[in-house]
Amino acid sequence: MALAASAAAGAEEGWRLIMKGHDAIAAADLRWSDAGTIPSGAKTVMLYGDPAKPGPYVFRVSFPAGYKLPAHRHPDQRSVTVLKGSYWSGVGETYAQDKLKKFGPRDFYITEARVPHFAWAETEVVIQEMGIGPVSDPIEYVNAADDPRK
Repeated sequence: MALAASAAAGAEEGWRLIMKGHDAIAAADLRWSDAGTIPSGAKTVMLYGDPAKPGPYVFRVSFPAGYKLPAHRHPDQRSVTVLKGSYWSGVGETYAQDKLKKFGPRDFYITEARVPHFAWAETEVVIQEMGIGPVSDPIEYVNAADDPRK
């Protein structure tokens, strides 16, 4: 009975309880929202954990075609998997088209902590990013004028 009640409560929030101790979420149930920490146009959804708390966290970001993400860095190492589209990422303190490397669906890369990098979405893109908290500020822009929070 408790398991059925728990599953019903989870279903209301978009979560599906597959078996005791195993949570999953269907892609159709994801609740995307504006990504307030990066320039407008991108959407995010937190899948697991909380970057502000100790432990692993996983989120997805959706970018429209043509989206440019300015040079920034993260306090923690990030693992990135491209789920959809043609995503280009480069290392450096300023956006430079000639420094971009193309990643497609199923490609994976790691960005080390504090390494400045930038990105471009050639097509509509969805990436999945993972890190380990706690992090007080998940993103720091190389150029403060690029920060949409200011």
